[in-house]
Amino acid sequence: MERLCKDGGAKEMRKSFLMVLLFSLCLLVSCSATNYVIKKNRYLTNKEVELLFQKNGNAFYLSSTYSYFSFVWSYNEDSVEIFRLRKGIIKQKQVFKEKENIQYAGFSLEDIETELYQKCALELDGDAFGFIIDDDGKRYKADFAVDIKCLKQQKYNSVFLNKIINDINYYNIWDNK
Repeated sequence: MERLCKDGGAKEMRKSFLMVLLFSLCLLVSCSATNYVIKKNRYLTNKEVELLFQKNGNAFYLSSTYSYFSFVWSYNEDSVEIFRLRKGIIKQKQVFKEKENIQYAGFSLEDIETELYQKCALELDGDAFGFIIDDDGKRYKADFAVDIKCLKQQKYNSVFLNKIINDINYYNIWDNK
């Protein structure tokens, strides 16, 4: 009789062990798949930024560290092209006529960085805003770890930065995730 109880306990222990093992395996596979999709989207975001920069001399992006989506946009002579990326695929492309060209005159990367981080705290594990521009043959590249919600709500001294933020809000770039 005692032996039956011990064997029954061993069977229950094996079942529990197998359940924990199966759960751990599923969690591992799920995390790996999530990381793959995030990396794939980050790769496509960087690729689109570079392609648009080559085409128009400027490119901008908004993304979030642990998200499947991002936005990339660029200005040409008379329009703005906006791409919504999701899971490493371009889900939507929109082109809008642009009345006002983006101005780089008086552009100072250091001033923009200072002003951004004074108004919106550095966010090491979250949202990102960045751009590449060509100003008279000089390439400027910037990446800012800043809360996008805060970024969108501020007014800045920089005409350049205000133009970008106004367009993010006007075209609902971050709102239609």
